[in-house]
Amino acid sequence: MSQYQLRVYTLRSLDALSAYEKIWARHIPGMAKHRITTHGVWTVPVAPESEAPKLYALVSYRDADDVRERLETYLSSREFRADMAGFGISQIVGLDETLLTPTVDSPLR
Repeated sequence: MSQYQLRVYTLRSLDALSAYEKIWARHIPGMAKHRITTHGVWTVPVAPESEAPKLYALVSYRDADDVRERLETYLSSREFRADMAGFGISQIVGLDETLLTPTVDSPLR
């Protein structure tokens, strides 16, 4: 059974969200090289009185892999640095990572 993780990025502005959406598109093949599979990337419409814009990504890791180790390996990779070129990391003002356990009947197991 795979290990799933929901990653929620809070961005500084709508412009930062738009730029980060493009970066995530580039992350997908690089992450795959490091045994991290992307199942989907989403944004939530932002109302004027609501919180900062967010980007959600559902990824998975192989069952036997150490999630933190896989992620650190990717974050220190040449692919990640190339993807992030020109994007100020300070545009990401928050990151929540939640490991998810599929239920017995979940299609994603």
